[in-house]
Amino acid sequence: MRFILKKHDKVLFVFFAAALIGSFLIWTFEEQFDERGWSASPSMRYQMADDIIDSDLLIRKSKEDVIDLLGLPYDTNLFGKDNFVYKLGKPPSFSEPKVALLIIVFEFNHAVEVIESTE
Repeated sequence: MRFILKKHDKVLFVFFAAALIGSFLIWTFEEQFDERGWSASPSMRYQMADDIIDSDLLIRKSKEDVIDLLGLPYDTNLFGKDNFVYKLGKPPSFSEPKVALLIIVFEFNHAVEVIESTE
């Protein structure tokens, strides 16, 4: 018995394979947060940003705890809000590379939100 793929099935297979390969590449090049790596390679911090955000690593931590973990911030009170800003380096990009930022928003001295942005 011969197995014949229809054109529709081939297109679906290609999209599925592309999604699988893309997910694998993202997972491979994304790093978990490492305090030593954070301090040693400031230009590569963007690789750890997703882990910091997704794991809620900083949520409910005090400003002092955040400084102990990440070091002194690059900037504070961005847009007049109570926050810390850390430079993450320049992630690879097809357009003009921009410096990525990690913004930690505080309320009552505790982190309530962590956002990745660009400068």
